[in-house]
Amino acid sequence: MSEFKYNGITAETLMLLSENRFRNSKDFYEEHKKQLKEGITIPLQQIICALAPTIGEIDDEIPIVPSKMVSRIRRDTRFTKDKSLYRENLWTMFMRDKRALAYFPCMWFEVAQNGYSGGIGTYYAPPRMMELFRKEIAARPDDFYDAVIIAERSGTVFSGEFYKKAKPGCPMAVLEPYYNSKSLAFMFRFSNLKELETADFIKKIRPVYASFKPLYSFLLDVAMKYSAEQAK
Repeated sequence: MSEFKYNGITAETLMLLSENRFRNSKDFYEEHKKQLKEGITIPLQQIICALAPTIGEIDDEIPIVPSKMVSRIRRDTRFTKDKSLYRENLWTMFMRDKRALAYFPCMWFEVAQNGYSGGIGTYYAPPRMMELFRKEIAARPDDFYDAVIIAERSGTVFSGEFYKKAKPGCPMAVLEPYYNSKSLAFMFRFSNLKELETADFIKKIRPVYASFKPLYSFLLDVAMKYSAEQAK
């Protein structure tokens, strides 16, 4: 018996979520709103609860409020060219309060039509913050490399957007891809959606999130130094 409650996410619910996006109809959404809430929003909230102890061990200042942490099915179309009313993917983010600093490192979990995924990273960081990131790598190359190895051995894959011209000062050749990134993420992805029907998959991804702790700590140090610098 599972130590936490999890109702499961079924293929039928994911098909309904996809159909809801395709129909793009407020009437259709309202008709199936309860079904979608029970079939995917609540299970995602349960996943948050199941991962909460692991996330708390990584950073006990990350707020865990499941009812406020799942993305909405209804999209905010005010600031995007895509005016589709509804999503066919939902996610949650584990991150410190963005009102304090928008560039804190984050961890996430996402369910989409092609599988489920998650990871850790930092996005849209300003150039000065990435400069501090490189300085931190130069000062602590072994710490960063050890953190990367732990994350990648857990099954995550590194991805990032890179500068066209390599930045000077990288202390180790093996660190060049990370050192020259504008943003970075370490992601896992599984395509077997049937796994989402039972809680076993949560037991599988818990150790992956636990492996993020050294990398999260490194990225958080960079974010805090950037925050302190901006406060001067």
